[in-house]
Amino acid sequence: MSYTAYLNSIKNELQRTGKTKKSLRVKTIMEQFGYQRRSQAFIDDFNATLENLGLYAEPGFDLYIPLDTKIDIALKGVELTDEIFNSAAISQKLKETIQVKHDFFYYLFDFGSEQEYERFQACLDSNQPMGIFLIPQDVDFFSDIVVKIFNYELIRKFQYQGSSEVASSSVRQFTTSIIDSDDDCENEKENSIKGANIFHFYRSTMTSVLLGGTGLELLDSEKFDEQFESISLSLNKYNSTQSFILFHCPSVLEIQAQQKEDSLGHLVDTVASKIPFTFTLRCKYSHETAIEQKEEILAHFRLLLELPYYQTDEDDVSLLNYFLELQKAQIQTESQLLLKMKPEHLYHLKWQQESTEYIYLKYFAIKTLESLGYELSHIGCEIELTSQDEDNSDDDEDEYQEYQTEKVEVYIKNKIVVEIETLKYNEFSDNNLFFDMIKRILRKSQVWPNNLESVWLVVPGFEIARNYYQLKKTKEILEYKLSEYYGANFKTIVMTPDYEKHQLVPVAFDTIDYPTFEYKVKRQATRQITPVTKQVKLDFSQVKGLNEEKEKLNKLLKLQSKGHKGAIGGILFYGLPGCGKTLLANAFANESSRYFFKFSPADIISVWIGQSQKNIRDIFVQAKKKAPSVLFIDELDSIGFNRNDENSHTDQRATINQLLIELNNVKNSDVIVIAATNYLNGIDSALKRSGRLDWKIPIFPPNQAERVEIFKHYLSQLNVEQSVNYEMLAEKSIRFTSSDIELVCREVNNAILLEEISSYLTTSDVITFIHNLQDGGLSLTQEQVKEFLEECKRLSVKNPKLETLRLEWEID
Repeated sequence: MSYTAYLNSIKNELQRTGKTKKSLRVKTIMEQFGYQRRSQAFIDDFNATLENLGLYAEPGFDLYIPLDTKIDIALKGVELTDEIFNSAAISQKLKETIQVKHDFFYYLFDFGSEQEYERFQACLDSNQPMGIFLIPQDVDFFSDIVVKIFNYELIRKFQYQGSSEVASSSVRQFTTSIIDSDDDCENEKENSIKGANIFHFYRSTMTSVLLGGTGLELLDSEKFDEQFESISLSLNKYNSTQSFILFHCPSVLEIQAQQKEDSLGHLVDTVASKIPFTFTLRCKYSHETAIEQKEEILAHFRLLLELPYYQTDEDDVSLLNYFLELQKAQIQTESQLLLKMKPEHLYHLKWQQESTEYIYLKYFAIKTLESLGYELSHIGCEIELTSQDEDNSDDDEDEYQEYQTEKVEVYIKNKIVVEIETLKYNEFSDNNLFFDMIKRILRKSQVWPNNLESVWLVVPGFEIARNYYQLKKTKEILEYKLSEYYGANFKTIVMTPDYEKHQLVPVAFDTIDYPTFEYKVKRQATRQITPVTKQVKLDFSQVKGLNEEKEKLNKLLKLQSKGHKGAIGGILFYGLPGCGKTLLANAFANESSRYFFKFSPADIISVWIGQSQKNIRDIFVQAKKKAPSVLFIDELDSIGFNRNDENSHTDQRATINQLLIELNNVKNSDVIVIAATNYLNGIDSALKRSGRLDWKIPIFPPNQAERVEIFKHYLSQLNVEQSVNYEMLAEKSIRFTSSDIELVCREVNNAILLEEISSYLTTSDVITFIHNLQDGGLSLTQEQVKEFLEECKRLSVKNPKLETLRLEWEID
């Protein structure tokens, strides 16, 4: 869209709606036209277009204005003025109650059942540590907001304590801990755990734990286990205040694609065994644009931040940007509140030791009553009422009677009592904030005049947004009891502050239903998840060639199916590079329904003395924890070389010893270790002996029949018509390994995508790439093949492929 068309649409909107301005952030304007950075030419064109259309921007759009700044675009000749609310308008507002909505969690997450959501709400009201698994469908657009809401939760809980040290202790205790680093010393870690209230395991860590299969990811998983163990022990010991452990998980799409739902369930169960109040919050929506009840969520945010009528002119604002905008507006309005108060109001408040919030709520009550037509002189503040005021007895002993005296925060004589409840902890209370509130109000009601018309129950917006069940019940109880004193027409009105307008706003709970109280799982109507293309699990049918090798491994599968899990100590694949050792190990893991984990020397070797041994130990620990599993050790010769080698040093020998120890200890753990090497002679003899790597399986390059299979497997996946003689391809690809053939097929596919090959693939097309690879160098050399044949001879290997290999490579 051009500048002119876009700005002209804004002009038409202003003229059509009668609005004085259209507010847009600088970054929104730039995104509209696809700019990442501002240029003077762009700014000049934009401002010139404004001028030509009779518009102007306030503040002016230039190179230096911050990206987050809101610019008001307005018609020339129309002044930008704040909206004026007269008494009649505000009075009308008081007749229109705000309907309290469910909270952010209710609309955005699927808890699996209504009961689970209700349990989640109940746990939020406790001081128990909570584990929260945050699982996006696809895009994580909500984690930052979740953290901010939990921050508010903790701040309010500190406020409930009512201690004079709340402010200082909140700075000391109310902290966030990121559990993704082990750089600090152990004492510092322990201290950070004790002082934190929100712990984060971020997505990189959780991806390693749930989806990881490499050595580095296994090390991350072991670090996670150690850190979580420390946190859970600390929280179960020091839980005087609530704490949250947030697990920022990979998306449902990723988990399902890798078929790791059971891995997630196992981890949730493990966490729940240490942190009983653990919840899995699965987002109902793949992207923010798919949210069905976004307006309800925004209304919840407005109530939460006590700006119930806040408006933004930005179209399709994101949840996070809206929440951040509300936070900024809240801070600004609260900081400027004192500056906007008239001296007569400030004097009329009569405050002493109350909190700032308490004083502001009294001020809002006074302003709201004024807007309803009451003179300031008629509004009482901190008025003492006694039971004597309503006692007309002529009893001569009245002078000896004890009278109850209570203080009313704001009062219109014989009409309205305003009760301000900030829900702070009070001395001699029952430690239940809502029972305390009911008892306190009913006690104070004994001194209210008999002809009173209504009581305003003023509660902070955060409490209403978070504790709507309890406040709805509190209102019902008070209405039931007070109607006995004052008649059916008496009104109990719950009010929330509006910091933007300095008013109180009535709220209603008509749209809120109480919890079901049903102790059975009742699935909610879940949103349709986008179909996931699962990764096809590799099995023996997809491993082309290696028929003798697969046959031997099938024997082990049969032993396991009969319950002989400890039939062998381990497997050693040896052979030439590029022949499918890793592929075969992975397929075997899937055939035996085991997790597949792989590590290589690069994952464990460290320059620090002793760290390599610890890495090996941690990797084996994780493989055992996630059993049944296959642990594949690639390039074994780089780790387990001969300890008698004169070039080896003490730490390297210690690393080999640690590997031997782990191989000895793995037998009863339902972990099968498969190691692979291209150089069998280079491996320490202790690794090759019986009891550690029992089965030694040579891995051969494909013969001609297997090359036919491999070419068919890869070329059949190409989305193109073809007429290919696979026998001829197999003849032309003598001395090719399976990885060489895969490379040829990949190059053919690239040529098709680049339209270098027509839509019809022929044999000659493929042969061209076979010749290119032969010219450029194959995976194997004659020296490597000769050494492998000699190794097979020493081990007395019997396999028809040996003769084929000699003939193809012309080795005597």
